[in-house]
Amino acid sequence: MTLSHSAKGSASSRGGESIDDGMRSLNTYDDNGYLPIHRAVSNGYEVTLKNILDDAQKRNELNQQLEAKTERTELTPLLLAVAVGRLPIISFLLKYSVNINAVDANGNGIIAIAALSQNERTLRYMIEVLLAEHSYNVWKPLLKLYTSLSEDESSVGGRVLEILTRPKADTKEASSYWPPIIDNGLIPALVHTFTESKNEDTLISTYLILLNAIDEQPRIHNELIPNKKAFGAMLKHTRSKNTEIVTLLGRLLASLTRTKSLAKSIIDQGLFEAAMTLIEKERTPEIISSYFDCLANVVSYSSVYQVQIANYPLFLPLLINHYLEEFDLDLSLAVMRFVRQLVSKNEEIQNLLAQNDACEHILGALTASSKDLQQMAIETIQEFADNNPHVQYIMIRENAFEQLLNLLDKTNVASLQIAIVRTLWTLCGTHSSRKRDVATRIGVKKLISYYNLKSDEHLLALTDILGELTKRSTSIKINVAEEINRAVGIPPILRLLTSDNEALVISALREIQLLTCAPGFISNTLNQETIVKYDGIRFLVALMMHVKNEDIQVEAAQALACITLANNHCLTVIETTLDFSFTCLFTLMESTNPIVQLKASNALATFIYNNRQLEEFLAQHYRFSFDYFQKFLEHNNNHIRCAAAFQVVVLANLIPEQSQAINTAIGCGVLMDVLRMSSTDEEKSNAAECLARLSHIKSSVPHALIAANGIDYLCDLFSSKNDTTIGVASIALGYLSYIHEGERQLLHRCRGELDIMAFLKVYNCLPGQPPRLSKHLLEAWDRYSALKLPKLRSRGSNVRYYKVLANNIERLRVPSSSTSAKESNRSSPVKFYLPSIRSKVH
Repeated sequence: MTLSHSAKGSASSRGGESIDDGMRSLNTYDDNGYLPIHRAVSNGYEVTLKNILDDAQKRNELNQQLEAKTERTELTPLLLAVAVGRLPIISFLLKYSVNINAVDANGNGIIAIAALSQNERTLRYMIEVLLAEHSYNVWKPLLKLYTSLSEDESSVGGRVLEILTRPKADTKEASSYWPPIIDNGLIPALVHTFTESKNEDTLISTYLILLNAIDEQPRIHNELIPNKKAFGAMLKHTRSKNTEIVTLLGRLLASLTRTKSLAKSIIDQGLFEAAMTLIEKERTPEIISSYFDCLANVVSYSSVYQVQIANYPLFLPLLINHYLEEFDLDLSLAVMRFVRQLVSKNEEIQNLLAQNDACEHILGALTASSKDLQQMAIETIQEFADNNPHVQYIMIRENAFEQLLNLLDKTNVASLQIAIVRTLWTLCGTHSSRKRDVATRIGVKKLISYYNLKSDEHLLALTDILGELTKRSTSIKINVAEEINRAVGIPPILRLLTSDNEALVISALREIQLLTCAPGFISNTLNQETIVKYDGIRFLVALMMHVKNEDIQVEAAQALACITLANNHCLTVIETTLDFSFTCLFTLMESTNPIVQLKASNALATFIYNNRQLEEFLAQHYRFSFDYFQKFLEHNNNHIRCAAAFQVVVLANLIPEQSQAINTAIGCGVLMDVLRMSSTDEEKSNAAECLARLSHIKSSVPHALIAANGIDYLCDLFSSKNDTTIGVASIALGYLSYIHEGERQLLHRCRGELDIMAFLKVYNCLPGQPPRLSKHLLEAWDRYSALKLPKLRSRGSNVRYYKVLANNIERLRVPSSSTSAKESNRSSPVKFYLPSIRSKVH
């Protein structure tokens, strides 16, 4: 039927919802080109619409009404309902057999019209309805709009696709529309837009679409890599005058470069040049911060990229003098992240930035009010100083220790505490004294409390720092081992034995050794029994007997040996623990790793130390060849020589090739050689610690040490700057004072150098314990003090400058060189024992 026009119909259509009027003009267009059914749809008159359709059905004209089109736009009732967003009308019409494939005068179908109406609710409704119609593709029309040459259509298409691909607002889950959109050609459409479109609205939507996809759709990563021209087109937009495009591009690049393969493709297309040009010219924080995030990702992949960025003309001065001084929080965080990655594991760049005063700027961020920026600065300092003594020195010179420790005192934020502990450990480097100073400043109780933080990142640093503190000899002022016990620090250290981190397990084992056996082999019965109480023996035996890592096995064996030192109850517990056997130690002594061999025999020597019964038992079943020790005694590392020398003395009864006396003489001779001739304080301290062990062994060894002039050599160590060296020397001399000749020689030295006795008392006369100094020596010294006998003339070999106030030793100035040091400089080095002893052996 041909539809006619009537101008009069429009007036009645604009009146009330009159059924009679509607029936008389069903086929009459109004001035807007609408039929009554269109007016009912447009105005949302569902009752009128129903009456029209019911009447049409009676006259067998239902399909004609459902397909009736507006005069100019050619919209069917359904298309019109979609265009104006009448959801109840749409739902009502869909109950009839409407044509969902109808198009308007511009060829737009139902989905395109829904999109162009920019009514998200209507669009989503139609998509869900039509997805049920498997024959209808809802995505092709949207992608067609998106790639349209019409700027209006492409803008709308881009906005619609961006909306549909957003994560769900309530759950943040990825949009369920992603797979079908990608299947229908999203990636080519995106690439086409980047390379061809100049429509800024469309480009903005394109960047937002990719940002929606970047973390949720790996397919987009995989399909973008071959389309390298897309990255080149993107990077050209860094020159755009539209700040929103430049900002979104930066966010997208920061996201894309989190994938190494994508980052490489973007770099190949000129990322560095584009980003550097922008960073130099555009200083707006909101724009630039994402580009620093992008560069941070890139430099983390390769030292080549680090060097390329660092050597870019004028970049480092701009970075340090401008961007590291920027006060915008987001930009400061991004710049700090970038610097952290730029210097990571690259000593050359670390030094380069340090030379340009970057350290001072980074340390300045520690005073920021933002906890996030503080933490980022702390992590950057750690990466900056990692394995770099030069940067560590500069950081410390700039008061890094003081600032970090003050921040640690003030903060209760667990993540900050963890970061600070790790960074302090890194700044200490290989300097034991620094670690002891840091640990002393933090305090044992607080260090132990950090074991309760829910993180594993700081545990290695924490245990190592605590271990350095525990190495200090007990004095009247400090007893670290017992303080750790009082702070209930042993259980968390035992828990570390179950860690999967082998380095952490080894660090915990070494700490257990120190807790149960102080320098000089002074046992700590309380800590030994505490470990038994918390079932630590079972863990240690399991590590010694069953793990595959030999380093862990020997450290566990040494820990067990320390626990048995002067404690028969603990030895019985260990020997009765299932699977324990000394055979494991002898197996480890046959390891292909010489250090494992040496540590295994050291553990055995510790088990036997002052335990005659165990020594006799092992002597019946095992024997050692002197050749086993000789390779260690001749080693160029004095630490290894000292360890081997101690073992030769303790295990002398198990070396049948020569007499026990000769073995003892050889071991003592090596220790005296190192003590007399070594040029480093650390090596002398190590030798003195071994002598302190031997000074109270149950044999004639202490007499041999005195006969070898051990008293004088040990007294000379009081000129050391190292408290540990002074401590072990004091302990050794304290035990040697129980021998009459040792007492006589020591008193003579004390009368010549009055401050020696102060040292001896600090380390040997501990509160609540019997003194380790001979009472005869103390009585003789008291008589000397009471009678005010004249000071003996000093040998001139070991002048010290100390004062002892309130049991605290304070150095006044650097001591002069000792005669023994001059003697060692004049002496020619020996191989591994004294010439006189060597002649006896041969």
